[in-house]
Amino acid sequence: MTQAHLEPAPAATAAERRVMAALCILVGLGVILSTVLHHLFPQVLHVPPNVGVPHSTLPEQFAQDLGALALAYLCARHAWTFQGGYRTVIFLAGSFVFTGIEESMWIIGGRFSDFLDSYYFTRGGLWFLETPAQACLGWFFLAYGCMFMAEIIFPRAHVLLRAAAAAALAMDLDLWMDPIMTRQEHRAWVWLNPDQVNLFSIPLLNFVGWFLLIFLFAIVYEYLPGMRRRLGPARAALRFFGILMLFEIGILVFFVGYIVVERRLLPEPLNFTIWGI
Repeated sequence: MTQAHLEPAPAATAAERRVMAALCILVGLGVILSTVLHHLFPQVLHVPPNVGVPHSTLPEQFAQDLGALALAYLCARHAWTFQGGYRTVIFLAGSFVFTGIEESMWIIGGRFSDFLDSYYFTRGGLWFLETPAQACLGWFFLAYGCMFMAEIIFPRAHVLLRAAAAAALAMDLDLWMDPIMTRQEHRAWVWLNPDQVNLFSIPLLNFVGWFLLIFLFAIVYEYLPGMRRRLGPARAALRFFGILMLFEIGILVFFVGYIVVERRLLPEPLNFTIWGI
């Protein structure tokens, strides 16, 4: 993040504001179209019914979205003040694009193929592809908070160390959060089939994915100011999201290779757990 002394960032230029507006419009359209598709035409993407899922009425789902929006707003205010509007909107849009595509890739892929270790989210008022908007917003404030903490703890460390520290912190939070949120009392999301290696009844790949997403995102985000200076705001944004898409492809290839090797080496699933979690 490279804002060690927390000095207020300068106001966005006209060119930066145009990029910010374009990103907000594109993400907003994606959320609107995905929400309509999910709620009104569930048969298109084979959306599972959420009958019996706790807190799954539409008013409750939109109320949960408001909670995520409130937390994201607090982080966005901080980021806007010290990172500037341009970087804040890039970070927020990147949270939807990077996380939403990554999650939806496995969710939708698992619905139309038996190969992937798939899952699905059970509730959400607003959606981005097949990922609840509240999950993308949650990734935003969790990733931003972890990256900010990593910079405070390691202000002079190399970008790779800070990115790894932020990713490890986020993965640690996910390590205790996921087993709770997937229990029958909550069922925020459901795993359709177990991985060959599970930790607390959660596929190990889930935690690997959390680490990789924040680690890679943090690295690219660190270099955004330099790209902005060399290329201008529009081309820098295109390069930023282009790199993220390349990372998406790389993560997919890595995970598919991991699944193939894992299934050959381990014919029976393993679950490392304590206290029956």
